[in-house]
Formats: sequence, C-alpha cells, structure tokens
Amino acid sequence: MNSKTLNRTILAVLVGGLAATAFAQIPLPPPPPLPGLDIRITTGRPPAVRREIRGPRPGSDYVWVGGFWNSDGGRWTWVPGRWELPAGSGAYWIPARYVRTEGGYIYEPGHWSGQTLVVGEDVRRHRGWRKHERIHERELEQERDRERYRDQYRDR
Repeated sequence: MNSKTLNRTILAVLVGGLAATAFAQIPLPPPPPLPGLDIRITTGRPPAVRREIRGPRPGSDYVWVGGFWNSDGGRWTWVPGRWELPAGSGAYWIPARYVRTEGGYIYEPGHWSGQTLVVGEDVRRHRGWRKHERIHERELEQERDRERYRDQYRDR
C-alpha cells in the first residue's frame, strides 16, 4: 500500500469516526405530547386503530401506552404508542374511549388513572351524556371493586 492510499484510508476512518460520534450525540426528538384531557363530542367515528410495533422497553418500570386516535375539532389525528413511566405510584394507563351516542361520539382521551378528565358545558348539554355518565360511573365502581379485591389479597 503506498503512502497516498494509506493517508486516504486513515482520513476516511477519522472522518467516519467523527461523524459516528456526532450522530450518536444528536438527541432523539421527544415523543409528541399527549392531547389535552378534555372530553369532546365528535360527529364522525374514529378510523381503525393502527397496528404498531413496540420497540425495546427502555427500563423495567416503563409501561406501553398504545397509540390512539385523538379528536381535534372534527379531525382525527393519530397519537403514536410509546413506552412511558407511569404518572405516579400505582398509576395505570386508561386507553382512549369512543362511545357512540345519538348525536355522534363521545371521545375520552387516553390518560393515566390519577389524571382527571375535563367535562365542558357543551358535553354536559349533549343529549347522550347522561346515559354515558351513568355507564361510566358503573365502570368506575367495578374498577374500584377490583382494586379493593387486589389490595385485600396483596396484603396477605
């Protein structure tokens, strides 16, 4: 190998190493923020849920938050799934819900169990809200019963 070829090879290795180091230091963009916690009335139904591939879990405490469709003023936007740390001790992820009513759909965004959803006046006045509220209260009571049962047997 002549000296010219050797110099080019060394230069290529150095440039490649510097480029690899520079790319390794570029931070990954943060995941998109979760939508607000406002319950909304939509006129159209959400598209079919997208199939997602989970990347490797970044740590044992992380929980998979599945992707979902967010209703944003009559337009549906996909919020991709991702690994997240729970928002508080004992918190669990509640997936987005789309409940069909007489005048469209009631959309509840995905959220952590410790977070409170916001119900605006427009939703409270919606003709399907009362029935939805009664069903939701029953579901919450069933979840509380399950938690009490788990706690009862966890302490033993």
